[in-house]
Amino acid sequence: MDRPTLYWISGSPPAWRVMLALVLKGISFDNKRLDHGTGENRQPGYLKLNPKGQVPTLVCDELVIRESIAILAWLDQAWPERPIWGDTPTNAAMVWQDVMVMESDLRPAVTASAQGLIHRKSVPGSVRHVLAAEADILAERLKEHPFLGGQTPMASDIWLYPAIHWISRGVSLAGNSAFKEAKELTTTRPALAAWVSRMEALPGVVETYPPHWRS
Repeated sequence: MDRPTLYWISGSPPAWRVMLALVLKGISFDNKRLDHGTGENRQPGYLKLNPKGQVPTLVCDELVIRESIAILAWLDQAWPERPIWGDTPTNAAMVWQDVMVMESDLRPAVTASAQGLIHRKSVPGSVRHVLAAEADILAERLKEHPFLGGQTPMASDIWLYPAIHWISRGVSLAGNSAFKEAKELTTTRPALAAWVSRMEALPGVVETYPPHWRS
């Protein structure tokens, strides 16, 4: 099997998830960063791989996969060492349950919050409430284990890490106008803050941080 190639855009949480999975699983890969500002993701060559012009796209041999969760699932089948979807059927079910709940319940609140902060738009109270409530649930779970997946990070941790940083990025850009629930997302939840630190301490994770955010 050839080295996979990841097409990504700096700051895209779905693309970041895939990069994290590749790094945590120890998979060597080629990366093709696309410049969203110049429309590289809308060029004909890339649209042949991903007709929607979205990221991530993972290419390996003749295989092209376009959705981050599907890519994470495929990576675990293609490189079963260091699993990120659980090492038993029961654990796999629990990880999948977590990820699907995050997709259905948490993703809309994260997206609305982060985009609202970044573009200086009002975020509805209902969205702020969901964000805080879901963060409380995650923080309580992280009091029992170092990672959502137990003793090692799983796909659920990989899903959450970019989401937390996307909101933090929004808070830093919004400054004083950032809403309370976003500013206090980790500062009032020590278990969640400690989890972020544990994730960042894992080999290679810091290097996945979006390059354009560093400035």
